Amino acid sequence: MSVTYEQIPGEVSISCVQGDEINIGVNCHQSLVGYTLSALVYAEVSSGGGDAIGSTVATISVGAISLAAGTVTLTLNETQTAALQAGARYRWYFRWQDTSGVTQTILAGPLVVRVP
Repeated sequence: MSVTYEQIPGEVSISCVQGDEINIGVNCHQSLVGYTLSALVYAEVSSGGGDAIGSTVATISVGAISLAAGTVTLTLNETQTAALQAGARYRWYFRWQDTSGVTQTILAGPLVVRVP
């Protein structure tokens, strides 16, 4: 009998208009009290603007709605999305480090920026 174990993040694609704010509500369905939360956008391929593959191009703000309930908001502001190049290939992720120090990427996916 073959058993497969996968621990991969949920795939969430984000599309936005350059210069618009993005706010995404996330419910993790467990307490996040004491967890370290982080999220960022990185270049998937090298862009003409000088972003190297894998380089961080924006830090996504993680705001607590209710850590006890496991709900947070992920936000990129207008200035951050205005700095992203329309048509460039970006990816993003949201990860946590639990109270014992274990890091896990919870959500990830492509981020597509379009001109208005």
